[in-house]
Amino acid sequence: MTGNLVPEETELLERAAAWLRSILPPTWTVAIADRTVATPGGTVQIDVVINVTTPQGLGSFLVEAKRNLTPKDAEQMFSGMARRYRQLNPYTSATLVVAPWLSSRTREMLAAEGINYIDLTGNARIEVASPGLFLSYQGADRDPQPAPRGKARVRGPKAGRLVRFLCDVTPPYSVTKVALATRLTPGYVSRLLESLDSEALIERTKRGQVVSTDVPGLLRRWTESYDVFKTNRSQTFVAPQGPAHLLKRLVDDGHIAVTGSFAAVRLAPVAAPALLVTYARDTETTAAAFGLLPADRGANVVLLRPFDEVVWERTMMENGICYVSPSQVAADCLTGNGRMPSEGEALVTWMVENEAEWRTPSVRDVTPVEERRGAS
Repeated sequence: MTGNLVPEETELLERAAAWLRSILPPTWTVAIADRTVATPGGTVQIDVVINVTTPQGLGSFLVEAKRNLTPKDAEQMFSGMARRYRQLNPYTSATLVVAPWLSSRTREMLAAEGINYIDLTGNARIEVASPGLFLSYQGADRDPQPAPRGKARVRGPKAGRLVRFLCDVTPPYSVTKVALATRLTPGYVSRLLESLDSEALIERTKRGQVVSTDVPGLLRRWTESYDVFKTNRSQTFVAPQGPAHLLKRLVDDGHIAVTGSFAAVRLAPVAAPALLVTYARDTETTAAAFGLLPADRGANVVLLRPFDEVVWERTMMENGICYVSPSQVAADCLTGNGRMPSEGEALVTWMVENEAEWRTPSVRDVTPVEERRGAS
């Protein structure tokens, strides 16, 4: 039955079947079956079939066992294995991916394509119409046995700077162009682009040129390790006359850039903002200049000392007030408190639907770092 599978994959299948038995009703049976699917044109061989028998009938899962499955692998699967299986037997079979561990990005992509999955850490999602079955379980968010690799991680100021560029600037662009614009070394840029490519967050040519980017995916990947109030040094204050009044006083102040709710509401209103969050080049001087009172509770203003100079890049001016780039606003809101995450989600939706209004159309329109330094 499974004699041609390598031992690791055989164990994966057996453990997945055992997990299903442990959580399904005792009157249901789970069995690993023959590795062929009958079709009008003959039989097609796959890894294995797991049959689930219930009082209402039989359900079959066409299984693909993977010792490692990256988001890019999953993306390629959409136009290959899974789609082909659905065409072969769309009514009686469902596709099931089994792996030791699946990242959140991989799980998200599988679920979006209607592909069921089980990993050995407990992450699982199964949804089939016949027999009626829906399961959703949360396991490990991090790989318990990560393989050693030399790829750069999406963590820290350098990664944030690169993600901001990929979001803000429309492709195509080369590693050299990205390195020049972000003040990062070509080697680091190349390694991080490789990581993002493996997660299907960007698409590159064989020569390494970036030709497309998944802006919402990039922002969500970055915010797994970024937090607006922790990654930046934050200080909380009370503006005696309220945050809206303070905002009006920021006109033509080149040392402050607004982010958070007051920045998001301009583009994707959710609710009236109550907390003014700004980046400041010197938080102490800014607080003193505007008469802000330090406060641990009841604060209506937060001043941030930036995690990186990238927050000052590709800012937007409106009525004399400086706002950070929508991509920075989105990341800050997604990791904020109160209503900020919902404001961030609304802003991401607006960004996707109105790309021409905020995104730099070409890398040719990005001022090289040498010219920026010369002008400063």
